[in-house]
Amino acid sequence: MSQSKKRKKNVPCRKPPKSYLEISKQYYNDYVRVAHKIMLMAGIDPAEFDVLTKRTKQDLMMIKQTPYRVVAEKDSKVPRAYLKFFNYLMGVYEKKTYYGDPKFNVSFLDYVTYGLSFIVAVRNHNGHDNILSDDQHERLEKIREALEKYEDEHEKDLYWIRTNELMRLLSMYVSMPNYRFYTSTETVEMDSHKCRMQNLIKVSSFEPEKRFFKVKGEKRSSYQLWHYNVFSDSNDPNPEKTEIPAVLMEEDNFDTALEKLKEMETIEKYPVYVQNHALHRIRQRLDCVDNLYVNKVLSLSFMLPKFITATNGQRMIRAIDESCKPIGYFPFLQQDGAILLLTFLPLSSPITPEGSVLWKELGIKIDDSRYIGLDKLSFYIQTDFETLPKLKQALEKADMWHLTEIQTESQTERKEDQILKRFFTESNSVMDEVFVSPAGADL
Repeated sequence: MSQSKKRKKNVPCRKPPKSYLEISKQYYNDYVRVAHKIMLMAGIDPAEFDVLTKRTKQDLMMIKQTPYRVVAEKDSKVPRAYLKFFNYLMGVYEKKTYYGDPKFNVSFLDYVTYGLSFIVAVRNHNGHDNILSDDQHERLEKIREALEKYEDEHEKDLYWIRTNELMRLLSMYVSMPNYRFYTSTETVEMDSHKCRMQNLIKVSSFEPEKRFFKVKGEKRSSYQLWHYNVFSDSNDPNPEKTEIPAVLMEEDNFDTALEKLKEMETIEKYPVYVQNHALHRIRQRLDCVDNLYVNKVLSLSFMLPKFITATNGQRMIRAIDESCKPIGYFPFLQQDGAILLLTFLPLSSPITPEGSVLWKELGIKIDDSRYIGLDKLSFYIQTDFETLPKLKQALEKADMWHLTEIQTESQTERKEDQILKRFFTESNSVMDEVFVSPAGADL
């Protein structure tokens, strides 16, 4: 075969680094537009930027920022489908959310791409003494002080706190207590060849510890439970080991237990493990909600743990959702310095406070309850109780009516759309209202 007919290899085009330093007219205009709006947010006259020299502006624009990209941590087990899923949602999030007051119309994408470049460059202007004149430094110092004051007063709008919030939501959507938990870290890496800062979110995963317990003479496998801290000020996207102070197990009254907790110098804590059976039951009985809802239940239930005694003497932990209302209970046993969750009981179980009232009102038996479907959440959401006044009255008397108000996801919607819908339309829950004691965050 002749040399001319040989197939040429596809070699990526390598532009010289100098070409990436060039500032296009489009980039210049977008940068100035975003800088003006951010200065208005911070209470600075945009004219302070306009009077800067061309050389100063070009120096500020020299190091560019990229939109966020989600990648797998080296040697970590993260499916490619998850990375594609995360990147799609991150892209929509950047385009559809705003930095600061929405009236200024600065999308999160503009903030990350241009705003961060502007803010970081202004902060570091003192490192360019050999480039900028004294009067330019004075103007930039004035802008820097105003920007830092604004960021200190609006910490929840910082880029890494915002991305943490989304990544925590996505991690809760895909993590499974008996398989794998996902974590993420926001980072910035310098791309020296293209002279730009790459905003990255590195995702990794880990498998929970597997442990065996003896239950009724049989060896049962279980997994150490982790939870995501939904009360974290920084929206920490990484799970924490679930541990419960021993004093909380001794008190049915949560407030009394907290008071005792504050008086203790050393706090003994028990790690929590969960059987596969318990996870199977919670998904079987919460049959019309997604994995995100289940993980929120696990997080809230053990960050705000409340213990009760069932009518048969069994100790149980209350399971709550974002409304902080009970949706079931976790019977448990204490063994070898740990807590083992045995199963998940619905509110309609005859041994729960709510179920005992319901059964008394309806006069039903266990077979009747299963036949009707009282043990499944879908029954309460799909049933027209206006045509069943006796059942409606019984649910209200048993304090179970809130189950009919739980919002479920459409079965025909894409997973991506379900997440976006929940993220952008979900109103603030009452979690912040009930979380009145800082001690509760460390439980």
